[in-house]
Amino acid sequence: MCVAFVVAWSSGFVGATLADRIGVGTWPLLAWRYLVTALVLLVGCLLVPSLRHSFRALSRRELWQQVVLAVLSHVVFLGGVFLSAGQGLDAGLSALVCALQPLIVTAAGRIIFGDRVRILQWFGLLIALGGVSLSVGGISTAGAGSVGLVAMSLLGLSMASLLERSWKPQVPVVISLTVQVSVAAVIFSGAALLTDGLRLQVTGTLVLAISWLVLLSGLGGYATFIWCLRQVGATTTSTLLYLTAPVTMLWAWSIFGQQPSTLQWIGLAVVLSGVGLAARRTNRREQDTA
Repeated sequence: MCVAFVVAWSSGFVGATLADRIGVGTWPLLAWRYLVTALVLLVGCLLVPSLRHSFRALSRRELWQQVVLAVLSHVVFLGGVFLSAGQGLDAGLSALVCALQPLIVTAAGRIIFGDRVRILQWFGLLIALGGVSLSVGGISTAGAGSVGLVAMSLLGLSMASLLERSWKPQVPVVISLTVQVSVAAVIFSGAALLTDGLRLQVTGTLVLAISWLVLLSGLGGYATFIWCLRQVGATTTSTLLYLTAPVTMLWAWSIFGQQPSTLQWIGLAVVLSGVGLAARRTNRREQDTA
């Protein structure tokens, strides 16, 4: 599941690139991605008796917790990343800022939950951060004025990870995802209606892009993200996010033929070694304190 999480989470690059090639605006793309994903999940909840029962059994407290997590991990996270990209922020710089998330979650776990973080783990996190800077293939200061937006994304996903650990919700993963996606669909649709509108020219590439974003990034990426948060802990899950930048590089190579440089291959090896050091024994400590 951890491998599936890394692969699915990093796959969003492919769908976003396909949509960008046909000129789909940010808000219509996010709106339709979430509207279709919400429809799939809601239909599933209606057709499967166990899911329908779990959905109806949601308490008001559980519902509001999922709404908060939706705003942080979907709206704030993706909204900040897409807005910063739209304002010209260099993709490498954006990836590097987002790569600070494991450090933030680890530090918060030490302060808030009393996690024992060894020097070797800190060393591994810093090594992995350096590997990310290599794997993104060079970092420029283009659009650096939009760093605040991607920093907002970073804090949104970090807060969602820590709240998931603190609240320890017992809501099934599918139900959590259904509520979160539905909330995000409403917000992103509202943003689209206020800006570019929801009308799109349907083409084969658009259908492929939306399908990719719905199935792999929306359902696969976020479902495995929630599962990992609950089963291996926020710190380990955040550490795995280091792997998404080099795996995105592999997606770009396999789908679009973007040949990685030698420096990027070195970055991949560095990230793997850093994550290997940082992830050791963190899961056991988190489960002991849960």
